[in-house]
Amino acid sequence: MIRRMFKGTESHSASEELRRSVEFNENWPDAFKEYMSQPLADLDTPLNQLEYLAIDFETSGLNVQKDKILSIGMVEFTLDQIELSNSEEVLIDNGEYIKAESAKINGLTPQALANGVPLEQGMERLLERAKGRVILAHSCNIEKSFIEAFLEQYYQLDVFPAYFIDTIHIEKRFSYAGKTGTHKSYQLNDMRRHYKLPNYLEHSAGSDALSCAELFLVQYKKLKLGHIKGMTLKKIQS
Repeated sequence: MIRRMFKGTESHSASEELRRSVEFNENWPDAFKEYMSQPLADLDTPLNQLEYLAIDFETSGLNVQKDKILSIGMVEFTLDQIELSNSEEVLIDNGEYIKAESAKINGLTPQALANGVPLEQGMERLLERAKGRVILAHSCNIEKSFIEAFLEQYYQLDVFPAYFIDTIHIEKRFSYAGKTGTHKSYQLNDMRRHYKLPNYLEHSAGSDALSCAELFLVQYKKLKLGHIKGMTLKKIQS
């Protein structure tokens, strides 16, 4: 098993070092082999030269050992534009794990998820779209933890070689409200209201991924991230 051999290192290039160190297995699905064959973005790249994939997971809970992914939302974008046609939500056939409390929030029912795909297929789709891109999420540790739990179970790899950007981390580090602790909430909808962005009526992984991408574009502009000297992926990744 490939363990966290680079955990605790100061170098932010550990993810790329890990990707290079992994010995390929011919039994891996093509999507995973192709993802692992693609170098990660250069950490010294300015933010406006990167390609991104915003993601969001709807889950039955936050315990990666017991809870399950119910749907995966994704949208590709750059700092110039978000292609709405790229927005996608993949339902996962995990209907038997739905809890009443999560169903009230995301509206996902066993009947809806019965038309979903197996988790392996959904994650392969995510890997296809994440290849060569920086991954964006709101509180990215949730998505990252579920991805790594999947990789450990299916590929015996317990670290996901990827670079993540977290919109909460950006807000806390670069905004006045974040640095002074005056934000009342860092929930996605509350953050959007703070930046005078409208909220989507529906709550789903697809709409939340799109909401996160829009929030990041506004943060980049309003917080003038592009004007900060030496602002590259290395300085903003989570």
